[in-house]
Amino acid sequence: MNAPLGGAPGDGRARILETLRMRERVATQVGALFKMPSAPFRQWQQGALRAAVAHAAAASPFYRAHLAGSAPAFLDSGRSEDFTGLPFTTRQHLNDAYPFGMLAVDKDELVRFGESSGTSSGSSIAAFFTAEDWFTNNCTVAQMLQQVLTPQDVVAVAVPYELAGVGQDLDRALELAGCTVIALGAAPQFCPPERMVRILRDAGVTALICSGTRALHLSEVAQQLGIDARRDLKVSKLLCAGEGSSPAKQAILRETWGADTFAMFGMTETNTLGMFCGANQLHLIENRSYFELIDPDSGAPATPGAAGELVVTTLCSRALPLVRYRTGDLVQIEDKPCACGSPFHTMRHLGRVADHLLVQGRSMSMLALEQDVLSELACAPYHFGVKVVDGQLHIGLTENNYAEEVRARVAARFAAEHGLEVSFLLMDKEKVDQAVRNAVKPTMKSIYLN
Repeated sequence: MNAPLGGAPGDGRARILETLRMRERVATQVGALFKMPSAPFRQWQQGALRAAVAHAAAASPFYRAHLAGSAPAFLDSGRSEDFTGLPFTTRQHLNDAYPFGMLAVDKDELVRFGESSGTSSGSSIAAFFTAEDWFTNNCTVAQMLQQVLTPQDVVAVAVPYELAGVGQDLDRALELAGCTVIALGAAPQFCPPERMVRILRDAGVTALICSGTRALHLSEVAQQLGIDARRDLKVSKLLCAGEGSSPAKQAILRETWGADTFAMFGMTETNTLGMFCGANQLHLIENRSYFELIDPDSGAPATPGAAGELVVTTLCSRALPLVRYRTGDLVQIEDKPCACGSPFHTMRHLGRVADHLLVQGRSMSMLALEQDVLSELACAPYHFGVKVVDGQLHIGLTENNYAEEVRARVAARFAAEHGLEVSFLLMDKEKVDQAVRNAVKPTMKSIYLN
């Protein structure tokens, strides 16, 4: 656990030097964990887990009450069965504790405060970090980025910088990796897609960080400007954040941009949870969090090897410790070693628990629907929407993909793969384009049919 930075008020030079010493120490610790063999790493992780639960139970007003009846057994024994006896933390708990009910340090130790938009009611959750919390994540992300990026890369970051923190964290990690950073952000009124495309061209951008949906939209805007993303731009790496992407979408992105695609994901309250490696596998960030998989309906541990809801206990978050936090992400964790040599488990992200539709009595994930639809579309723009009415699945397509043969292929795929009949609706391409253009976080959900 990190200690607060000292120094009297106004003693700027001393504080700066102390901050630099802290950063050197954290960078050394993070680097050592990345190189650690699996067995000693798991031993370190178990010790860090007990320390993290002890800190939460002692220092957070929320967890002092929430863990009062269960933490002592785990802290005394360290056994996994006592750990799984700890109650879950949910997003509703964070909503109710807004803004500082979860805080586990003095406010003057904080260097960063952010928020995530919450439920349909508009409620928010707060996230806050000490200097060491924040820099530990920066260093961790930089370690992963350096497996793919080099100091010669010019990286455009087209994700939100406002409040949520993803852009800010990636920005700082990219600096640590020695890259040139172009902070495009995600505010369309300041940096609309046309301006983004021109910057990609004029600055010689080699790597682009954004959602897969934004990357597809930018390639379409480029085409309208007479720019071929594959031929005229230098982007060779697409780092996708902000939404899950099906294999079909990744294939379209690779073909459209002539670029390799890499996935990562995280949350405002947890910071980074999954990052790509040099072998293009998605790794759980296990130096910062301890992970479990549970059945999303029962809350019981998921069957080994099966997919489940990801549950997070933070290991390196003094300001905002989270114990058994239900993320709502569906994940499958692999047990075999990765070719990159990391001790961190690899994983497959399968979308959000909430992003499922009930179709004729069966639950279908949006990523699975995306895979089935995008696999059969003929040409850009690759827009589609879905809605369910009285159990019937309706798929919306824009005019460029509404030809009878395309609809026949999509219908045949759903019949063969799922035994489902589907209906089709014609979507207005201009309205769809505006929905994606105006979204701060453009995802396929931006254009689902209402």
